[in-house]
Amino acid sequence: MKIFFVTCLLATFSVILIVSLDLLMGISISGIIWKAVNPFKVMEPAEYVIIFLFLLFFIIDTFGGYLNKKKKKQNPTN
Repeated sequence: MKIFFVTCLLATFSVILIVSLDLLMGISISGIIWKAVNPFKVMEPAEYVIIFLFLLFFIIDTFGGYLNKKKKKQNPTN
């Protein structure tokens, strides 16, 4: 869960940094949103599949780690 939180935190700070730099350069809010969404509009279907698989792997790995920790807490072996 910590890894998921840190990942979300880093992603949030990265977006804040990008938006603030774009605002400092004088780009309008609609231009910033267009610039952020535009790469996804030119992607090919294979690239969408790869992104989906990466996200799915990350979610499964995080959830699996959480379940393993939960199982170890319930069944301590001394």
